[in-house]
Amino acid sequence: MNTKYKFSSIALLAAALTFSSCEKALEVTPKQSVDIATALNSRENVNAAIIGVYSRFKSARVYGRDMIAFPEALADNGRYTNKSGRLANEARNLHGAHFSNWQNYYYAINDINLALEAIPQLNVIPAVTDAEKDNWEGQLYFMRALSYFDLVRMYAYDPGTGSVVGANDKGGVPLVTTGVKTLGDAVLRLPARASVSDVYKQIYADLKAAEAKLGNLGTSPATANKQAAQALLARAALYNKDYATAKEYADKVITTSGARLLTASGYVNGWRNRINQESLFEVTFTINAENIGVNESLQTSFTTLVVSGNRSQTGGFGDLVPTNTLLADLGITVASNGNNAASITARTTDVRNQLYELGTTGRGVPYVETTKYFGKNGSINLDNVPLIRISEMFLIRAEAMSTVGSPVFDETAARLDLIKIKENRYSDYAGSTRATADLALTGAALRNEILRQRRIEFAFEGHRFFDLKRLGMDLVKSPHYSNVPFTDYRILPSIPTREIDGNPNLVNNSGY
Repeated sequence: MNTKYKFSSIALLAAALTFSSCEKALEVTPKQSVDIATALNSRENVNAAIIGVYSRFKSARVYGRDMIAFPEALADNGRYTNKSGRLANEARNLHGAHFSNWQNYYYAINDINLALEAIPQLNVIPAVTDAEKDNWEGQLYFMRALSYFDLVRMYAYDPGTGSVVGANDKGGVPLVTTGVKTLGDAVLRLPARASVSDVYKQIYADLKAAEAKLGNLGTSPATANKQAAQALLARAALYNKDYATAKEYADKVITTSGARLLTASGYVNGWRNRINQESLFEVTFTINAENIGVNESLQTSFTTLVVSGNRSQTGGFGDLVPTNTLLADLGITVASNGNNAASITARTTDVRNQLYELGTTGRGVPYVETTKYFGKNGSINLDNVPLIRISEMFLIRAEAMSTVGSPVFDETAARLDLIKIKENRYSDYAGSTRATADLALTGAALRNEILRQRRIEFAFEGHRFFDLKRLGMDLVKSPHYSNVPFTDYRILPSIPTREIDGNPNLVNNSGY
């Protein structure tokens, strides 16, 4: 049995060398091996390979759904409606109901490694310019860093005191920075889990390389750019509890792109446009052939609505809806008739709650649903997915400066960042009692309000589970489900059985 799994795993990894999302551009023979000289021997093929890596992030197992929906379901933001049965197990934190995208990311990493190795050897006429080379490599370094960051925050504990359960700690994830070219190469490549520290060192190195090579963000955040690399490094440093670096890189992004922060009057329209003005980097879905469809798209996962305010037309299933505690933080008051049907009876002046509406009755009793993903790209279930927005930089910086023991501890500056966010999210903030109260926040109250604003700001954007996990916090699921202590093995997912059986050096997480 082990031999079978081992061959299967290696064969699948080698198959990634065909850059499946751009097969027509990269015909390779034989299929189980790749000669880089023929597979990546032109500008067109290098560009196709890079596009292929971006396409891997569009998978439903990655940012097409799971990396956005699962962090809401696994944590305390989302509850399932059972209108299709999807996301029910994740919301209840059942054994094995967790992230399962190891293969997707390692395929992407191998594609990236092969491209990085091929670029310096590219012999074409006219010759590759330094600008071309920097742009290609910068994008690839950014995407490798994103891949390793996602892998380590899913499959391992986060660094720092209070964020690790020692008895369950099995280390980070395997680090592979050279390409696997043949099945023979793969047989010899059976890496163990690297330390979390070493994984973060690689993430930092890749993002600093990307920062040095990429140009500034232009009109579209669809591809990696300097500000996206800086912002991802700020985020990674926050997870790494490296608060000085988190602030340093948030500072850089705010200096060049802080004006992208939308005001209260423009916030809702930002989410109705195809590209969100606040985005520093988005996973883009440009043609209907990329449409994930009515079963698993973000639109169908989160809402039954097709058009804002029109409850007579039903589209998706609305599988995951806000919990009672999230609705309270959003400032939404609902009335229930005891059968889960609700009406919104009041809202605060927080404009973010305008992206939550009562769904249709077309799939059963209605719930309050989020409409952040609304078929903005011209078709139902087709949406660009903002992965990094400028508002995150203000909240990263505020958290870094409000954390006791941080080398950049500065409550006055942290309050200013908190107030900046709230000025741009509450329509009546200036001169309000809320503003007066915020000016007096210090200590734990200040930090807790910053974390509360993170919850509100990024609800249904794939942050909540990871925020609770990196802070070593329990998953408080009541009143909907049983709470999950941070010490529970279910905080981490299982590494796929195929990978464990095929690699004697790879140790699974506890409980599986």
